[in-house]
Amino acid sequence: MPFMVRPMHERDIDQSAEIERDAFPSLFPYTSFRRELGNKIARYLVAWRPDDLNANGHELHQAPSPERRPFVGRVLDNARGMLRRRYTAWSPGKPFIAGFLGSWYMGDEAHIVSVGVRRDYRAMGIGELLLIGVVRQAIKHDSTAVTLEVRPSNNVARNLYFKYGFEDRGLRKRYYSDNREDAIIMTTAPLNSDSFRERFETLVEAHQSRWGRAELLLA
Repeated sequence: MPFMVRPMHERDIDQSAEIERDAFPSLFPYTSFRRELGNKIARYLVAWRPDDLNANGHELHQAPSPERRPFVGRVLDNARGMLRRRYTAWSPGKPFIAGFLGSWYMGDEAHIVSVGVRRDYRAMGIGELLLIGVVRQAIKHDSTAVTLEVRPSNNVARNLYFKYGFEDRGLRKRYYSDNREDAIIMTTAPLNSDSFRERFETLVEAHQSRWGRAELLLA
């Protein structure tokens, strides 16, 4: 897994906003990530590529001269050139953000408010990695459950949530402002139950087997 998960930083705001606009073009209003970073009940996570920077935000190494670069290095440089053209919020020297997940901690529950993954990075295990991250974070905060709303038409997301033990618990009529679609309320079983923990750890191992191990840095 070439990505890891950590809390969102201020320098990630532009890319996160770009991802949200791409994932939800009809959303209004868009999320004020700057305000959310100051929201005491909010926790935002990003999936970022650590091969560009070290933990202090410095480049890991100097690129070799063009004539001495290995073929794979030249391919990666070409790909990053394409990313610079396609993803205008990212530039060399900044961590590349592939997705984000926001949650609010209210009472004894963690409520997922938004999830977005770049179009070119979907179906690569990144959304699932972010979901694993928020469940780990909720357990760390002693939350009893994780909740969310999802469109009935979003079968990809619903199937992922079902896979991780979320169950339908209610309906919010005409919840989405763009098309007045209903929202299904989904909630996990108690996070501290043995059945949920066993299922969750099995799914985490399956994700690692398919996509590789990823580090989770959770606040």
